[in-house]
Amino acid sequence: MPRSGFIGGAAAGFALALLAVGMAANSSTVVVTRAGGSLPLTGDELVHGDGGAPDQFAAGSGSHWNVLNWGPGPLAAVPASYGLDDVDGTGRTVKRLFVSSQANPDVGTAASVVNMSTSDDSGLSFPATRRNFPTTALNMVRLPDGSLLGIDFIPEWADAAHTRVNLIVHTSKDGAKWTTKKAPLTMPPGMPLGPVSNGLRVHRAPLVLPDGTILQPAYTVLAGTSRQISIVLQSTDNGKSWTFRSQIRSENTPGTNEVGWSRTSDGRLTAALRTTDNPARLVQSFSADDGRTWSEPVPLRGPDGAQVVGIYPDLVLQPNGTLLLSTGRPDVRVLTSFDGTGARWDTQETVFANYPSTGNNGRYDGTSGNTSLESVSASRSVLFYDQCAVWGCGAYDEQMGISAQYVAAVTPGTGRIDVMSKLLDGSATLTGTFGRTDKNFPERRPQGAFDGSTSPSAAAVLSKDMVLKLDRAYAVNRIGLMLGTGQPQTATVQLSADGEHWSAPVVDAAGRRDWALRYTDFPVQQAQYVKVTGAGATVTELEVYAAGIDTFENEKPFAVPRGWRDAEHAWVTDVAPNVAYGEFGGAHSATALRLWDKWTDDNARITRSFPAAASTSVAMQWGYADGRTKFTINVSGGGTPAWSFAIVAGATATTPQSVQVFDGKAWTSLGSLSAVVPARTYVPVTLDADATTAALTVNGQRFTTTVRSGPAATFDALTLTTGDPAEYGGAYYVDDVSIS
Repeated sequence: MPRSGFIGGAAAGFALALLAVGMAANSSTVVVTRAGGSLPLTGDELVHGDGGAPDQFAAGSGSHWNVLNWGPGPLAAVPASYGLDDVDGTGRTVKRLFVSSQANPDVGTAASVVNMSTSDDSGLSFPATRRNFPTTALNMVRLPDGSLLGIDFIPEWADAAHTRVNLIVHTSKDGAKWTTKKAPLTMPPGMPLGPVSNGLRVHRAPLVLPDGTILQPAYTVLAGTSRQISIVLQSTDNGKSWTFRSQIRSENTPGTNEVGWSRTSDGRLTAALRTTDNPARLVQSFSADDGRTWSEPVPLRGPDGAQVVGIYPDLVLQPNGTLLLSTGRPDVRVLTSFDGTGARWDTQETVFANYPSTGNNGRYDGTSGNTSLESVSASRSVLFYDQCAVWGCGAYDEQMGISAQYVAAVTPGTGRIDVMSKLLDGSATLTGTFGRTDKNFPERRPQGAFDGSTSPSAAAVLSKDMVLKLDRAYAVNRIGLMLGTGQPQTATVQLSADGEHWSAPVVDAAGRRDWALRYTDFPVQQAQYVKVTGAGATVTELEVYAAGIDTFENEKPFAVPRGWRDAEHAWVTDVAPNVAYGEFGGAHSATALRLWDKWTDDNARITRSFPAAASTSVAMQWGYADGRTKFTINVSGGGTPAWSFAIVAGATATTPQSVQVFDGKAWTSLGSLSAVVPARTYVPVTLDADATTAALTVNGQRFTTTVRSGPAATFDALTLTTGDPAEYGGAYYVDDVSIS
């Protein structure tokens, strides 16, 4: 792993200490329910149940996959990652990810051997892994000129007397060809490096300040002492030379080493540090002056109030302002700070648990607990972890591998509009006057304001203003805006129904310093146009929300959407369109609600509650990939049925669908559509109902009836199902659901 210990006399002791953690922690082990096999399944069943409240934060994990999964024997453990923005062939901003893993024994005397897996599609696939890569992703960063910098975990002594250290620095213009140089580190006279082999360990995630200064955490032991400390190094010449910047305070700990750090939503730096306790625990420190000084460390406490036991912390401030922390040993866990300050950790989830036994070191002979996080959209990140470690994989016949898994935290609001998808398919347009683009940063462009990335370069630079024209008018009630990346910025946001008459500013940002999106709620305004005005302003990210509509964009991945309940075989999906498996995305968007039926004795179903009323109007976009079952739309009140309609496939692919109505005992036909609704195509569907009459309109064709399925006189729930009674087959998608 990069060699995790100190070499020489301390090497064996440090390696043994890692094993001793498991022995000491066994008495306070948290019992984890494990699914079959060693992969991170959740229960052995599909997502089901209730989503959360639409006006609340939510966090959780989604699908998992392999970065690499070799056969028994080849070493691959302790992942580290780095991601940078790029633009793919469709025009969408994606993350180019570097995920390194170690192929050397975990002893201080072993030279680092690196596997590097790369992805050009935000981590969905890793088609290539290079062995013996010249650098790891542990200490990798993109410089202001677009080039990449990587720093070895272990430096080298610069002189025979072991008084000076050179960092081993690698640079690259393309991420494929690297140049290696030695960069001298100058420590203050009163802080001589001491007994640590090669002086110190460099760990991890460099940060580049707006003025170009690079900050790099490290840990060491000073001469004449035996206590490990965490420090911050700095470079003002793109990594050619380094000096000491600060020590992260650790007075009330036995010592600290590994550092995970990030900006917070309020602009500070927060560092999560591994202590030298046995078992290791996490403490947290803050800096309000870009890492020059640090607050006294405090125990990092989970939502249960207990100090978090763990190693190798990593932190990511997501573009939506939520803060994620990953750690492990035991297992692999993710914590969430909803307000992004890190002052309080609201949720903690065990994402992966893999161990052959609970006794002694068996509890740690699965995953090493070393983790890494990368943000891939406004509300979603990818977590990387190993399935087992080089020193503890015998129970699994040394079948090592690196896994990836979605983790997410979403903000309140279920009506986020997927502006980027609409811009790409032409249903929305963007006009304005913009600053120059940069060939080194293709993500810097007008569309960069809607790409889900808050990297400094993934932004739109305004000469004066920009105007977004949406595909239609929406009941806009919320704007998320991020300006610049820590620099003072000024801009306003206005709304318009016609593009000519503009509202007073719904957002008025003056001299604001943003590190993530900030959200502004206001009374509903019907608007199709959104204008941002600010000469010279950098619009890093802009989100638009509408009231009274479920767009399924601001949801946890592959989960029951918030506001919906009693789900079986129904969840949100944003898998890219592909004829091989029937996915076709959302309606001019990435995400939709999917009802997926492959059971002969069950169906897919989900319910949306709403305030009781004597009449209701439901609207949605509807499509299908497999129409072998009925698709039913039902409204009820107080648990009592009222109206039930079904869209039924024709006898052949060229026979139009028909509409049926249920009288409480049997289905009868109301007639057929005038034309086939083809598969993988969205059409508008509405249901209008009162106490005596109801009508279902499919793609503009209206079917009216007085046949009721039950006696409910008021309505408070919409239920969507496949097949009633249960039939086999059916894959239906709905989007943009509104109920009035």
